Amino acid sequence: MHTDLTRRKILSGLAVGAGTAVLGWDPQARAWATAPGPTAGIRQIPALDGTLVLPADPSAFTEDFGHLFTRQPRAVLTPGSVNDIQKVVRYARNNAIPVAVNGQSGTGADDRESHSHYGQALVEGGIAIDPKPLGTIHSITAGIADVDAGVTWSALALRALESGQTLPVYNDFAHLSIGGTLSVGGLGGTSQRHGSQADNVEWLQVVTGTGDKVTCSRTSNRALFEAVLIGGGQYAIIVRAGVKLIPAHTTARSLEFTYTDRAAFLRDSMAVMRSGVVHDQNGYAEPKPGGGWTYRLALGMFYSAPAQPDVAALQAVLSPQATAGPTADLPFQNWLLRFDPNWAALKAAGFWGSKKPWLMMFVGAEQTPAYLDTVLGELTATQMGPGPVRISPMDTRSLTRPNFMLPQSNTNEFFEVSLIRIPAPNHPDTPGLLAQNRRFYDRAVSLGAKRYLVGAVPSMTRADWRAHYGMRWIALSALKRWYDPAGILTPGQGIFT
Repeated sequence: MHTDLTRRKILSGLAVGAGTAVLGWDPQARAWATAPGPTAGIRQIPALDGTLVLPADPSAFTEDFGHLFTRQPRAVLTPGSVNDIQKVVRYARNNAIPVAVNGQSGTGADDRESHSHYGQALVEGGIAIDPKPLGTIHSITAGIADVDAGVTWSALALRALESGQTLPVYNDFAHLSIGGTLSVGGLGGTSQRHGSQADNVEWLQVVTGTGDKVTCSRTSNRALFEAVLIGGGQYAIIVRAGVKLIPAHTTARSLEFTYTDRAAFLRDSMAVMRSGVVHDQNGYAEPKPGGGWTYRLALGMFYSAPAQPDVAALQAVLSPQATAGPTADLPFQNWLLRFDPNWAALKAAGFWGSKKPWLMMFVGAEQTPAYLDTVLGELTATQMGPGPVRISPMDTRSLTRPNFMLPQSNTNEFFEVSLIRIPAPNHPDTPGLLAQNRRFYDRAVSLGAKRYLVGAVPSMTRADWRAHYGMRWIALSALKRWYDPAGILTPGQGIFT
C-alpha cells in the first residue's frame, strides 16, 4: 500500500473550490480520510487527472429531476480523463463502494441537474461521477459523430447542423447527456421511424464494473454492446459513442389537430404513423378544467425549398373528427429547440423543482383503450399539473435493441402512454401519486405492457424485473455477474438488488 498522501493530491481536490479532497478510504470506519496524518489502514486513492472530493455543496448530486429521493454520495469524482473513471471504478470495486454516473444535464453551468426520475442515478454512501468534463465532440463526418458521453444532445445537434446533418431521434428536453440517455433508450417524435436513440449508435467505449475500458459494437464485443444500451448503467459506464447522423432538412412545418373523441384520436394517430407522411409525431391527452380530456396530435413535416410538405397526403388519412389547429414553418434549428420556452416557463413558475412522479409505459395497440379507461378515468388536472399524458404510437420494427422490452401485441404496433406529471410544488399527496403510479403499472402489466426505465414505479421487486425482462433475464443476470462482479454500478436502479 502506498503511504505518501501527497500535497499534489490535496491541492488537486481543493483548487476548484468543490470541497475537501479525498485522500483514501478507511475500510474499518467505512469513511474517507480527508487530511494528512497516520496512514496505517488507509487505502490511498490512485493519482488522478481530475478530483475526488467531498463536495462543499452536494445538492447537485443528492437529488434528481424527480425530487422524490435524497441520497448522499460519499464523494464526487470530477474526471480529468477516462483513465480517472477506470481507476476509481477499480478502487470502488476493491473497497465495495457503489458508483453511479450522475448525468448533470441542463442548458448551462447554472442549471446542472440529474435527469433520473426516481433516484436511479443517485448513490447513497458511494461515489457520484460527474461526466460533464468529458464533453468533447471529437469529430463529425458523413453519417456519424464521435462524442464523449457528457456531451448533450442539443450541443451535438447544433454542431451537426453546421455540416447539414441531424440526429435521427431527438429528445423533447434537448439538454440531456448522451451517455445517460443511451442507458435508458431515448425517445422522441421521430421514434416511429427511427426507433430509440440507442438504436442509432454505431459503437460505444465503456468502462466496465471491473474497470476495463472496452470498445464494443454490433461486430465487436456485441454482448456487452447490447447489454449497455438501455442497460440502466448496470454493466458498464458509457464514456464515448459513435452516434449516427442523417441529412437535415432546412425547415419544419408544425401542425396540430385536436379531438374530443378518443377513439378517433387513436385511430388517426395510428393512420398517420402508418402513412409515413410526417417525420415527427406526438400525441397528448390534456385535462379540461371542468373535467374530461382533450386530445391533440402534434406533427412535424420536414422539407427543404423549393420542395414543400405534402399536407394533402396527411389530410387524406385524417378523420372528419380532426380539428385543425395552428400551423407554422420553423427553421430546423428552431424546431429542435422548440420546447425550450416551455421549460423556461415551468422554471419561472416554480414547477421545475417540484416532485415529479412520471410514469412511462408501452401498451399494445389493442390494449391501449382499456388502459386509458383506467388511467384517464382516475387522473385529475391537479394530479397532472401543467404536464400532459403523452399517447404516441410506435412500431416495433424500428426498435432493434434487445433491452427495449416490447409489449404484447397482435401486430407490430403499440402506444407509449406516459404520465408527464408536473404537479404544483405544494401538492399535498405525493405518496398518493406514487401509489397511483403503482396501480397504473400493475394494470398495464396485466395487459401485457412493459415499462420504460425512466419514471417512478414504487416497490419494484426482483419478481417484477424478472417479469419485465422475460426470457432475457437469465442472460442479463449472467452479464451482470461477468461485467460487474462486485455489483457496484448504479444501485439506484434496483434491478439486481
